[in-house]
Amino acid sequence: MTEAGETSHVRELPDADPVFSALLGSRRVVVLAHTNPDADAYGSSCGLALGLKQLGLDAEVFNESGYIARYGVIPGAPNVKATLPSALSDDTVVVVCDCGAIERVGDSFIPFIQSARQVINIDHHTSNSRFGHLNLVVEGASSTSELVFDLLMEFEKRSGRANLICPEAASCLMAGIIGDTGSFRYSSTSPSTFLAAHELMLRGARPDRLAQELFASQSLAAVRVQAEAMVGLKILCNGELVEITVTQEMLQRLGASILDADSLAERGRDIEGVKVAVLFKEDVDVWRVSLRSRQGTVDVSEIARQFGGGGHKPAAAFRWRRGFSELQGALRAAVQAALATLHA
Repeated sequence: MTEAGETSHVRELPDADPVFSALLGSRRVVVLAHTNPDADAYGSSCGLALGLKQLGLDAEVFNESGYIARYGVIPGAPNVKATLPSALSDDTVVVVCDCGAIERVGDSFIPFIQSARQVINIDHHTSNSRFGHLNLVVEGASSTSELVFDLLMEFEKRSGRANLICPEAASCLMAGIIGDTGSFRYSSTSPSTFLAAHELMLRGARPDRLAQELFASQSLAAVRVQAEAMVGLKILCNGELVEITVTQEMLQRLGASILDADSLAERGRDIEGVKVAVLFKEDVDVWRVSLRSRQGTVDVSEIARQFGGGGHKPAAAFRWRRGFSELQGALRAAVQAALATLHA
């Protein structure tokens, strides 16, 4: 473990001073992340809260989706609450992690954020709208968890303490990094990502255990719904576009949840010759659409932005509340136009 005042990472955080002042001047910190959270959403929000508690701050994590059992390996995730505090005091700071836009927190949480006197936006998405009063946004960083690591390391340097990233916080942040880098396989993985992972291991994180629980532990229902969806996939645009669809009927018939389909976008992307993979997931009242591009060959964040979403060049998402036929037709046209530019 590094000594207090030393650092094991290389990134300089932009505009960090106001963030430190806001957090240290607060009485209470409410930490949020995007609805239907993934490993980075839980990892960054729970890791930040644990680090702030080590500083003596009152920090709690809330998410519109509450706790999702699939992410139980992440310390603090089982304690995430779905019901927000009824009121905000003037000395409460709201921190939103891993959200490219305020809408990503979920419709019921938006008024809460809008009522806050101080909102800190910590994120790594290229499409981030800078909705916070303070915005700690580093586009192209591997994950929001890596940025929280940087932030807590800087807190340690400034405070002269070496224990803000305790073993539990280290596990949270490692899980987020592993999740958003695909176990260090994606192009956003940088030298600073490996330096962060090195330090987190020294502080007690077990990447082998985390990766096993996050990627290699699935229910039989999940395997069945993924198998059925893959059998029904559609290959278009001379093999460069793949579409995979998961309906509510499939989920209910097979006893699966919508989260059981999450990995299908990556499976479609990994088919030889495919440049863009589209995953349509039917939720109760909305279609959730995930886009993946092999190594960012096609900027799918630009495609998602056309539909009110966002993300990164190789991975993006959006929600759609109208009919599926309209969605499928409009999205195919957008992807085909993007692919055409590659061959122009």
